Amino acid sequence: MSGIGNPYENMATDEALFNAACKSGVPVLRLYGWAPATISLGFAQRASEALDFAEIEKRHVAWVRRPTGGRAVLHDMEVTYSVSVPRSDPLYTMGLEASYEWICRPIIVALLSVGVSAALAPHGSTGFVSPSCFTAPGTTDILTRQRKIVGSAQMRTRDGFLQHGSVVLKNDLEKLFAVIRTSQPNTLDAARTASRLMTSVSDEAHRTVSFDEMADALVAAFSAAEGVRLLPDSITAREALNASEIVTGKYGREDWNALR
Repeated sequence: MSGIGNPYENMATDEALFNAACKSGVPVLRLYGWAPATISLGFAQRASEALDFAEIEKRHVAWVRRPTGGRAVLHDMEVTYSVSVPRSDPLYTMGLEASYEWICRPIIVALLSVGVSAALAPHGSTGFVSPSCFTAPGTTDILTRQRKIVGSAQMRTRDGFLQHGSVVLKNDLEKLFAVIRTSQPNTLDAARTASRLMTSVSDEAHRTVSFDEMADALVAAFSAAEGVRLLPDSITAREALNASEIVTGKYGREDWNALR
């Protein structure tokens, strides 16, 4: 676990750990949170089309572009996971769909351990179209009672892949639809529609599930997964330096985040 970080450091650290995993041949699991609340754009999204910058400023919400695809996600009350896998690992050779499913299995086990029964979305799942990932459940997502509770995205290169996703502890749909643009008539209508497609760990468990409880459950579930030997570690000085350089050259620059 790397704790709570700002959006630019979070994305840069994921990328730095991915770079390190590709060089070392050792996969990396990272768990983290966000401060302040942040909208992350999918890599190919147009910021000007997806975001309401006046509301973002008014609500003191940050924004950043992810290295992975998909649509906008509000990172606030959640545990974010990232898994960096080098090409030498069997998980890489499984291919896109099978690797998604393998990584999602321990997440489903972790959810069950905190009182939430969940499963992978069936193939062909869709939600209503908006700039937000969490309103469009797809085949790489985890659902409970037909509502999306975990969304994930993956970036693949010739050297390996990075998959990260959000385990939502509590939703703030009003905030989400205030800061992203949607075809719905107003924020409340969009939030009401999305509430039929989205849920959270605390809502499904009927109690408050904390960051630490959910993170510990994820560590336990990944540790118990077949073929996994999970060792506690912390970011190295070299990785921290690489992350700092990536912040400076990429995620910390508004021109790069606006990119499209």
